[in-house]
Amino acid sequence: MKIFIDKNDNLKSARGGVYALGNFDGVHLGHKEIILKVIDISNSKNIPSGVLIFDPHPRNFFNPKLDDFILSDIKTRSYLLEKTNLDFLGILKFDDFMSNLSPREFVEKIIKNRVGVSHLIVGYNFRFGRNREGDVEILSKICTEFNIDLTIIEQVKNMELTISSSKIREAIEGLDFKKVKGIIGDYWKIVGEVIEGDKRGREIGFPTANIMMDNIIKPSFGVYAVKVNYNNDIFNGIANFGVRPTFDKTKSLPILEVHLFNFSDNLYGKEIVISFVDFIRKEKKFNGLESLKSQIKLDINIAKDLLG
Repeated sequence: MKIFIDKNDNLKSARGGVYALGNFDGVHLGHKEIILKVIDISNSKNIPSGVLIFDPHPRNFFNPKLDDFILSDIKTRSYLLEKTNLDFLGILKFDDFMSNLSPREFVEKIIKNRVGVSHLIVGYNFRFGRNREGDVEILSKICTEFNIDLTIIEQVKNMELTISSSKIREAIEGLDFKKVKGIIGDYWKIVGEVIEGDKRGREIGFPTANIMMDNIIKPSFGVYAVKVNYNNDIFNGIANFGVRPTFDKTKSLPILEVHLFNFSDNLYGKEIVISFVDFIRKEKKFNGLESLKSQIKLDINIAKDLLG
């Protein structure tokens, strides 16, 4: 899949394609249903296939201090969408110019002229244009005017689960990761670069890969069973997200510390993909290192059972 950013590189081969448009936050089952439709139409019409997403997320653009809302930052969304069979991923810069376009201007200037979309696909609740003035009914009329085919995907359900990004956020906040998986069709994942820490984990026998979870939703402080993809290999592990109260006396920034089982490579500066499988326990302060180490051993045993 080729990635273009706001068509600045003028990829002629991307024009005339069928594109899904939206935030695709979390890339859940509803998004995947849309992507399947994109690929189906692409094959039947023999035209390029792709997804158009916004960066930053419009919610973040209008409220820059909202740093715990989105499920997947642009790096993670790109990773998840690259796993599909799409030809293109277009990243549209959401800025003052974009936010002030009327629904008609958005379709004309961005969808038709800038990207050259011939067939557009959106979800049933898609809103667009200045002040979110446009809905699918308005979009249908505008697309007819500009000779753009339009497909609207109705709401997707998985058994009794409502499929939406907001429902994933609720499930993460409720520590219900089985429900999260039911909505996404996979584990909730984040892509992060490993930073150098204080090496306390290594000193007590449990080395960790440390990740800053910037500008995405934050799970509750605690310990989680996780799977980690590194260099296309999958490792089981545990992760602690929090402020390390046993060590830190000051109010430090929350950090995700991931301990991989049966792993010894140096990960500093490397990208890893963390999948949250289940919640184990809340973060707490221990009286000393020995009690902490004993608890970590218990956590590892629980994680191994959860991870199979």
